[in-house]
Amino acid sequence: MSASAPPPTPAVLSTPDDRPAFLFVKIPLTRHTVDPLHQREDRIDQALRARGVGMVIGWGDSLGAARTDGKRIAEFIRIDITAPVLDHARVALHALLPELDAPMGTQIHYTLDGQHRMDVATEFGWQLAVPPPATEPPGGR
Repeated sequence: MSASAPPPTPAVLSTPDDRPAFLFVKIPLTRHTVDPLHQREDRIDQALRARGVGMVIGWGDSLGAARTDGKRIAEFIRIDITAPVLDHARVALHALLPELDAPMGTQIHYTLDGQHRMDVATEFGWQLAVPPPATEPPGGR
């Protein structure tokens, strides 16, 4: 009989009531970044699962502000994620999103100490834990 490795221990959850953390990614859409097959969301899900740091639970378009003609067009793709440990998922996304050609302005939204925060991809790297713009309407994230 051969000895086998003990089963992995579950990750420590980042919330006191043992619920996974929720975060979402907003990737700006331009004519050149539209992913009609939504492969980016699938690749993010596969990478997070492979690392054991989270999983994609949904995705869709986030509409921008109304244009002069009253129409609203998709401004971002939004990818909803749950993670056992918030910081592990953030670190993985910081590395993964540039590999997937996510442009500057890509945002990772989450709650930290009861406050809505976001990490933003800039030309100098990730700007961490910044409050979202005050002009953002509720539910428009």
